[in-house]
Amino acid sequence: MNKGVFTFEGGTDKLIHMMTDELEKNGVTICTGAKVDQVVVEQGKVTGVECQGQMIGADSVVSNSGITNTIYNLAGTDSFSDEFMEKADKIRVNNSSCQVYMGIKKEEKIDDIGDLIFTSTASEFDSTELRDFHTQSKTFSVYYPKTRPGHDRYTIVASMNSNFSDWSSLTDEEYATEKQNLIDRTLVDLERYLPQAKEKMDWIEAATPRTFNRYTLHTEGTSFGTKFEGLDISRSIFKEVGGLFHVGSVGIIMSGWLGAINYGVIVSNDVDAYMRSLS
Repeated sequence: MNKGVFTFEGGTDKLIHMMTDELEKNGVTICTGAKVDQVVVEQGKVTGVECQGQMIGADSVVSNSGITNTIYNLAGTDSFSDEFMEKADKIRVNNSSCQVYMGIKKEEKIDDIGDLIFTSTASEFDSTELRDFHTQSKTFSVYYPKTRPGHDRYTIVASMNSNFSDWSSLTDEEYATEKQNLIDRTLVDLERYLPQAKEKMDWIEAATPRTFNRYTLHTEGTSFGTKFEGLDISRSIFKEVGGLFHVGSVGIIMSGWLGAINYGVIVSNDVDAYMRSLS
């Protein structure tokens, strides 16, 4: 880190394709658009998953869903002991976030204004303000063509912390209005660093905690998993239900793709040891 912070060259798409190629080379079958409805548990051990009415048998299951979703919605509370559920009931999820995605027109270019821009017009630091519905603090991530060789487009993403409760009770009309207000505030802040930014764009849209809850099914749309008490539950779930493992964002140290990869290595060793014990 003493040489600075680096961005993966080629973008997330390239990283995912590289991972896909490696998995398939090792005999993994990847199914997309296939929502798992239930982790099937019989006599204290997993026997597979139910997916769109089809039973897929397996001696071990690794859930990358949130730990709360894994317990309460996929495996079901009846699969666990009262002692385990007493601990699970105390798990708190971390807050969610809002994003504004901005695509720059193909013919437009922008100057190098930095990869990450942290900005705030708040009078002083306040952790509550960071999650406020109308927070004045945000981070701009700027993606240049150099980041993704073969692409000549620029993209900017604004990120803000947020509370699910602020968005969940809005009517559809109120929701649409607040999303537009979020976009408008973001453009005002961005144009302090990139004048006339809106004129350079041909695409702009916003995502909220409701968006993340809808598409990821994460509890309360959490973007950062659970707080630290979730880690012990995540690490010990296979001791409760044989063959059931969890990997994901539990405690902020495990958030993001790097945390997921690191935790994935740890859990894959657990799975390997469990499978060897069956043979």
